[in-house]
Amino acid sequence: MKKPQIFGRTLLGLGVLSLSLGSISCKQEAKPVDPKEVAEEENEAKFEEAQNAEDIAETLVDVAEFDLTQRELGKLAQVSGVSADVKTLGKMMETHHDESFKDLSTLAKSKTISIPTAITEDGQKEYDDLKKVEFKEFDKKYLNDVVKDHKKAIDDFTKEAQRTTDVELKAFLERKVTSLQGHHESAEALATKLNVKK
Repeated sequence: MKKPQIFGRTLLGLGVLSLSLGSISCKQEAKPVDPKEVAEEENEAKFEEAQNAEDIAETLVDVAEFDLTQRELGKLAQVSGVSADVKTLGKMMETHHDESFKDLSTLAKSKTISIPTAITEDGQKEYDDLKKVEFKEFDKKYLNDVVKDHKKAIDDFTKEAQRTTDVELKAFLERKVTSLQGHHESAEALATKLNVKK
């Protein structure tokens, strides 16, 4: 009596198993994966990552160029500045932009991005133009350049900080903008004090 019961249960189990296997295979067949779609999705992800990396690299290069230029102009102000205040401002610019460049270098290295390590052609042109200015006009020209350059950098780096999806770059740029706003205010206040605004 026990044998037929076991045999019946076995048949029932096999029937359930074959039905479930049949439904699984039907489900798989109902959703075929298009290899073209898979490839396109993978490529889109790669291009997105590459574009993001390119944007980050471009920003870091721009910041490096700015820091290197301002550092060298600050050195020049210490030598060629007429007033003690301009010389002091130049020293602050050299120190702050040198520190910023070191932070930037660390960030660039962590992302395996190359940045300029010496003043660029555009930066050198700005330096040479300032160096040619008559002694008595130096303070006015330097302060006006600092105000103009920092205002543009604040605008550019603020936009980039808002646009980037890279957390480290965003944090760096936000700190940078805060520092640049301080420089901009110092230069404007000094220009007003020395009555050298255009």
